[in-house]
Amino acid sequence: MSRMMVGFVVLIISPLVVFAAAEGNIVATTPIGNPESHDTTLTECFVTINVDQCDSAGETIVLNWWPWSDETGSNWPDDDAKARAGELLINLSQENSTMVINEALAEQDVKNNSERISALMPIIELSGQIHLIKQDSAYRIEIPIEMTASLNLSDSTIMYIFLSKQYAQDDHRRNLGQLIYEMKPELGFSNQANNTTSTTWLLADTHLSAAGVDFEDSKYDWYVTMALFGSLESDSTNQLLSLHHVKLSTEENDVEFSEFIIPIFAVIFCVIIITTIIANMYQEEKGMPVITGFWHKTKTNCLVVEFTTRKRRMEIKSCAAEAPWKLASRFKSRFIDPEQTVVMELKFKESVGDDCRLNIKLEVEELGVWTQYLTIPSPRPTEEQAKIEDV
Repeated sequence: MSRMMVGFVVLIISPLVVFAAAEGNIVATTPIGNPESHDTTLTECFVTINVDQCDSAGETIVLNWWPWSDETGSNWPDDDAKARAGELLINLSQENSTMVINEALAEQDVKNNSERISALMPIIELSGQIHLIKQDSAYRIEIPIEMTASLNLSDSTIMYIFLSKQYAQDDHRRNLGQLIYEMKPELGFSNQANNTTSTTWLLADTHLSAAGVDFEDSKYDWYVTMALFGSLESDSTNQLLSLHHVKLSTEENDVEFSEFIIPIFAVIFCVIIITTIIANMYQEEKGMPVITGFWHKTKTNCLVVEFTTRKRRMEIKSCAAEAPWKLASRFKSRFIDPEQTVVMELKFKESVGDDCRLNIKLEVEELGVWTQYLTIPSPRPTEEQAKIEDV
C-alpha cells in the first residue's frame, strides 16, 4: 500500500515540480506605476574614457553609456553603448562626453495634431509589473504589460528598455552613476489608437549574465527605464513619447493576505483530490483478496489456489490458464464471504515446462470487476534444466 501511495503522489507532484523548475521562481515584483511628468527629459550620456560625465539640470533622468571597455580592460559592458551610438549617428570621443537630450512630446504638440485636436496626454497608457525571476543560479527579468496608444503612432515607434545601476563600480574601481548594463528594443505592440496590446517583454538571463549583471553579489539600486521613441502618425520628427523610470525590487515584497486566497484554495482543492484518490486506493487494496498458489504434493498436474478475502464478499467469475497450459475441466464460478479462506484445486491436462499463468476474473462487492494474474513456476523442468541436471 505504502509503495502505491508514494508512487501515486510522486506521479501527481512530479509534473508540478518540473513545471516550477522550468518556469523559475519570482524573487520580487515591482509595479510599473505612472509615467514621468511631461516636464521630465531623458538624457543619454556617452562618457569619456576618463569617466567624465555630462552636466544635467532640472527634471532630468540621466542614463550613462560606457563605450571604452576594450581600451581600458574594464568589466563594464560596452557593446550596447556602441550599438546605441551607431543608432544615434554619434562619433564617440575619448576626450569629450556626448549628451543626447530626449524631450517629451508636449501636450500642445498633441493638440496641434490635425487628427486628434482634442487629444490629451499621455500618448500611451502602460500598465503592468516587472518580475525578477530566478531559475537555478540565473536571473531574468519579465515584464508583462498592457499598452494602449491614445493616438495613431508612426511605424517607426520603438519602446526601448534600459537596465541601469545607480551606483556602478568596475574592476578598476571607476565609479559611474546610472550606468546602462542592458538595452532591449521592443516593436511588438499596436501603434493604432485605442488598440490594447497584452504581451511580456523579456531581458534574458544569458544577456544579463553577459552584461555582467549579478543580482546575487549586487542586489540593490537597479532601475528599469522604458522610453517610447517615435512620432505621431502624421509627424516625421521622432522624439520621446513616454517615459517610465522604475526602481527594481530585488527582494521579496510584503504580500497582502488577499493575494494568497486563490493559491490557498488551489492547494486545499489539490489536497482534497489527492486525499480522496489515496483513500479510494486504500479501500480497494483493503478489499482485494490475497491469492496464492502452489503445486499439490501428491496429485499430478494439480495446482492448489488459495483465496483469502478481506472485508467484502467476492465472486470468482472465471479462471483461465494461458497456453500452453490447459485446464482438464471447465471452471465454475463461486462466491466467497468476507474474511474467509477458500482452497481450490485446478487440474491440468498435462504438465509443461513453461510457467503456469492464470487469469482470474474477480468481482468484489462495491469495488467492481477486475482481473488478477497469478504465475506459478512449472513443476516440470525445461529441457535445458534437464540437460544440466543430467550432467
